[in-house]
Amino acid sequence: MVVDSIKNFDMTFIKISVAFILLVILRCWFSTKSRFWIKILISLIFVLLFSVYGSVISIIFTFIGKRGLINWVTARGYAYVAGSAVGISFKVEGEEYLNTGRPAIYICNHQSAVDLFVLGRIFPKNCVIVGKSSLKFVPLLGIFMILGRAVFLDRTNHNGAIHALSKAAQDIKERKTSVFIFPEGTRARLKEADLLPFKKGAFHMAAQAEIPIIPIVVANYSEIYNSKQRIFRGGQLRIKALPPIETTDINADDKNQIDALTLRTRDIMLDTLKEITLSHS
Repeated sequence: MVVDSIKNFDMTFIKISVAFILLVILRCWFSTKSRFWIKILISLIFVLLFSVYGSVISIIFTFIGKRGLINWVTARGYAYVAGSAVGISFKVEGEEYLNTGRPAIYICNHQSAVDLFVLGRIFPKNCVIVGKSSLKFVPLLGIFMILGRAVFLDRTNHNGAIHALSKAAQDIKERKTSVFIFPEGTRARLKEADLLPFKKGAFHMAAQAEIPIIPIVVANYSEIYNSKQRIFRGGQLRIKALPPIETTDINADDKNQIDALTLRTRDIMLDTLKEITLSHS
């Protein structure tokens, strides 16, 4: 009798404990701030996992002569797997411009760390990315980026940055590769549909290599992700790729022509950003 009572007490205690733990987990999940940090953690875990995956893919694909697919395969995997885990989906317009079959400079507006999902979803084949030099020292991610032939820029070293971009332009000609770059140079973190001033490196590179610029615009998604307010909701990221802007008639050494190309491209992207953000809201 006493033994049965103890057993019943133990089972009741276990059930109450499990119920309490589940309630705590549910409370954390439905708390906006807790959900923010949980999703950030999930995203970081997948960055590390796919950095390892990408590094392995780099070695395999190099041996079988498919080096141009390393970044594309890794990026798509991250977008779909990690995106699904945090409730992110995508709507892409103009996807035909992401597969033109010729080298190009792909440029995209930069809002936050969530752009990593965007990058994964739209990253073209046979393409490398331009990133800040500090990324090469990030554990696992840095190794993958090096193996993926990323172009690293040190913003504090102007001459070094120019040299890196000039070398990238030369590689474009020799290897027929494309380059992906965020022309704002940093995260905009804007609540409204707007762009920071563009840096001119991407436009110099395009003119020097005589290849088109393909603008990609992501609608403002501050209602999905806002680091200041600790908001990270699930939702759809709307992306629109625009027709190529040719640069064959642009002189890379002519500052006025480069300035005009930069401003014209920014205006086109800003108009599109406002259009797709308004229609998405």
